[in-house]
Amino acid sequence: MNHFFIDPQNIQESRVLFPSDVSHQIVRVLRLKMDSTVMVLDNHGQQYEVRLDILDTQQCTGIIVQTLKIETEPETRLHLMIALTQREKFEWILQKSCEIGVHKITPIMSERSIQISGSDFQKKKERWERILKEAAEQSRRGMIPVLNAPLPIQEAFHDTAPIRLIAWENEQNRCLNDIFENQNSAEISLLIGPEGGFSEQEVKSGNSLGWIPFSLGKRILRMETAAIVGCALILHQCGDM
Repeated sequence: MNHFFIDPQNIQESRVLFPSDVSHQIVRVLRLKMDSTVMVLDNHGQQYEVRLDILDTQQCTGIIVQTLKIETEPETRLHLMIALTQREKFEWILQKSCEIGVHKITPIMSERSIQISGSDFQKKKERWERILKEAAEQSRRGMIPVLNAPLPIQEAFHDTAPIRLIAWENEQNRCLNDIFENQNSAEISLLIGPEGGFSEQEVKSGNSLGWIPFSLGKRILRMETAAIVGCALILHQCGDM
């Protein structure tokens, strides 16, 4: 069954009005037929089974058959804070972290990462949010991950999640099993560095503010691999994979 995130304003009592872009997808791309059933989500925790009753490339409409409980969202709210990198690589990370179940994503500017201005981010934000929306629909998420504006790493260190983790290749002794033996929380932040890694001073600064460096294993992972492996392992530790 196809899933679509729709603005709550388009969900009116027993009916759904599909915007033009989704209507075009329904009619021209997916070629759905009258009385086809789709799933509509409002990105606020509600999910509706909808039967299409009018097919039009400008505005399809449907009748709400039933409201269903969303059961695909992790209970753990994982915040991925990821160093900015090349566009293709960063967009791949957005897509895959959404599929895994990340709750929120914040691009980070560190000593060795790409830097970005507020205006440049605004130019990219619409595309990046569309990638997250499409990934959430494809993976049958109940919510689209929040995409925050980029932060300098020193500001990111002031995040207030109860568990704050830094994946660091120079950490030799502490792994995720060690951390989760003694701690448990529904809210976790994970920092992943750029291709050149975090500097030792950055890790020391984060550690002094309560961030915990940990190892992702004996082998050195590319940053995009570390992001996905780190997120998956954390959600697995929390029973949310």
